[in-house]
Amino acid sequence: MKNTKYRVYGNILYYLLKIIFLTLDVRIMGAEKEIDGNKSYVCGMWHNKLLSILLCLKVLKKRAGLASPSKDGELIAVPLEKMGYKMVRGSSDKESVKSLVQIIKLIKNEGYSLGTPLDGPKGPIYEVKPGMIYAAQKSGKQLVLVGGAYSKKWVFSKTWDKFQLPKPFSKVVCIVGKPIDVPNDVDPKEYSKFVKEKLMELDNQAEQEILKLK
Repeated sequence: MKNTKYRVYGNILYYLLKIIFLTLDVRIMGAEKEIDGNKSYVCGMWHNKLLSILLCLKVLKKRAGLASPSKDGELIAVPLEKMGYKMVRGSSDKESVKSLVQIIKLIKNEGYSLGTPLDGPKGPIYEVKPGMIYAAQKSGKQLVLVGGAYSKKWVFSKTWDKFQLPKPFSKVVCIVGKPIDVPNDVDPKEYSKFVKEKLMELDNQAEQEILKLK
């Protein structure tokens, strides 16, 4: 019964997002022209900018997402399913073997691109988990990082990530990073530091660009 309730909330959220998305002025910058819609990638952003990746990587033909298996995960899973994403329920931690195996199969064998917050699903905020780096490494697919910023937004201050939701008719800037080849011989936990630095740069760049548009 509780899951049913959260799926209802997820459906409400989907229609709310659909209305908001129709009003947004989205500017996509960076290396978006280097993204081949017929290829598959592992795409990452910060959890509090989750919506930015939905707005800027529509060119990808087969898209998958990762959501927590908890009741709260329904709030993410339902809208993404309705947007055409194939959902994997699990954690982005490397230790979550079952979901990682499923993710790698989707990316490597079935041609899906996966988009997921690199510090999710529970944080700490701005700390890259090694799971998606491991998935990119083992699947042989490139890692694409996306920074985002909104000119007007609601900030949910009680959530662990201070989640941001763009307000209707706001401007959105998405900065797409150059696709990264993850070396086969690196430790994903160590490589997380490099990925964090790159994603921070893209996010800060997006915030600077949005200031120019206000």
